[in-house]
Amino acid sequence: MMSASRRTSIRSYHIRTFGCQMNVHDSEHVAGLCEQMGYEWTGSADEADLLIFNTCCVRQGAEDRLWGNLASLAHAEGARGLVAVCGCVAESRGVEILARFPEVGLVFGMEALGRLPQLIERSLVARVCDTGEVEEAEIDALPARRENTLRARVPVSHGCDNNCAYCVVPLVRGGERSRPASDIVEEVGALARAGVVEIELLGQNVNSYGGDLDEKVSFAEILGRVAGVPGIRRVKFETSHPRDLGREVLVAMSECGPLCEYLHLPVQSGSDRVLKAMNRGYDAGYYKETAALARQIVPGIKITTDIIVGFPGEDREDFERTLDLVRTVEFDAAYMFMYSPREGTPAWLLEDDVPVAEKKRRLAELSRLQGKITVNSLEKMSGARVEVLVEGLGRDPGQVVGRTRGNQVVVLDGSEAPLESLVTARVVSAGRHSLKGRVYEVLLEGGRQGTRRE
Repeated sequence: MMSASRRTSIRSYHIRTFGCQMNVHDSEHVAGLCEQMGYEWTGSADEADLLIFNTCCVRQGAEDRLWGNLASLAHAEGARGLVAVCGCVAESRGVEILARFPEVGLVFGMEALGRLPQLIERSLVARVCDTGEVEEAEIDALPARRENTLRARVPVSHGCDNNCAYCVVPLVRGGERSRPASDIVEEVGALARAGVVEIELLGQNVNSYGGDLDEKVSFAEILGRVAGVPGIRRVKFETSHPRDLGREVLVAMSECGPLCEYLHLPVQSGSDRVLKAMNRGYDAGYYKETAALARQIVPGIKITTDIIVGFPGEDREDFERTLDLVRTVEFDAAYMFMYSPREGTPAWLLEDDVPVAEKKRRLAELSRLQGKITVNSLEKMSGARVEVLVEGLGRDPGQVVGRTRGNQVVVLDGSEAPLESLVTARVVSAGRHSLKGRVYEVLLEGGRQGTRRE
C-alpha cells in the first residue's frame, strides 16, 4: 500500500548514483536531459518532484543500498515525487522492481534515455518499464550536466567482452562497442572550447579499444589525439585490463605532457590458481612485471588496483599470495572487496565456499597491509609541489578538496583555492587517505587564467 500521494507535475529533480565512473557519466546525461526539460536540480531527495536512482549491480553491496533506499520510500509522508530507477539493476531486474516496490513509477535502461521526456510523461499516468536493448544505447550525444566545469568524463567504449567469471557487466551493459575515434576527439574538442581542461576517458577495458571498428586505431593513438587537443591539460583513463596493457600506452603516458601519471590496473588476486578460475588471462608474475614496467617507463606514476577476497575455492595459501603481491607491487591505493555471487555469471555456478566470517577476516588483514603502504606512499609526497584540480568542498568548513595528476586527494584552504580551479600546491602533511597542501599558484579559475601567490 502506498503511503503517500504522488505529485502530478515536475519542476525539480535529484539523482542518487551508485557504482563506477561510467555510472557517474550516465548520471551526467540524465541530469542534462532533466535540465533540458526545464527541471531544476535540488540537493534534497525528499523535496524533488523527480527522484532518480542510477544503479549498479556489480557488487551485492551496491544493489543492497538500492533496495534499502527504495524500501524507505514506503514510509514517506506527504506528497511524493515520481521515483525512477535506471542503470545496471534496471537492466537486470526490470519489471521485478515495479513488482517489489509500488513506490517506483518508472524503470528505464540507458537505451531508453533518449526517450526520457516521453517516459516521464507516461509514468505520471501509469507505471512504466522500458529497458530497451542495452547494446543499442547511444547516450554520448545527449546533453549533460557536470559537477565541475573544468573536468569531464568521455567514454571511448561501452560494454565488455572479457567475461571475467565474477563480473555481471557484460550481461547488463552488453558486449564491447568502441566509439569512432573522430567522435571521441570531436567531443573532447567541444569540451575544451567550453573550458574543460581535464578529460577522463572511460571504458570497461580501455586497452582493447577499437578491436570492433573497421578503422584500426589503438588506445595509445586515442590518448595521443586527445592529449593534443588545444586547451586540454590533463588526461586520465580507466579501467585498464592488465592482459591488454601494451608498452605503447605507457610510452604515450611518458611522452605526452597532458597524460597524467596515474594507472588504475585491477589485479583482483595474487594467486595464479584463482586468477585462472576468474578468467583474467594473466598470472601474478606477469602482473608484477607489468607494474614494474609502468614504473620504469612513467616516472612518478601512481598505481591503484581492485582486489577481491574470498572468491570460490580461495584458500589461505591463495590469500597469502595476494598479500605477497601487494607487498611486492606497493600499490598507492587499492579498492578491496569481499566476493559476492552475481546471478548469471560463470562463478554463480560455483560453490561460494569461503565463509563470510573468513572473508571479513581476510579483507581486514588485506586492508591493514594496504593501509600502511598507502600511508607510506602519501608520506613520500611531503614537501612536493603538485598540481591539483579542485573538485568540491571538504569535510570541514573552509576546506576544499581536489586531486593531483596521480589522482591523490589533496585538502586545501578554500580561501586559497576556489572551487573549479586548477592550482599548484606544496604538500605540507599526509594523512591515512589524503594529503594536505598549501596553495602556491592558481593556474585557472573557472576557465580563466589564475594568479600566483607571493
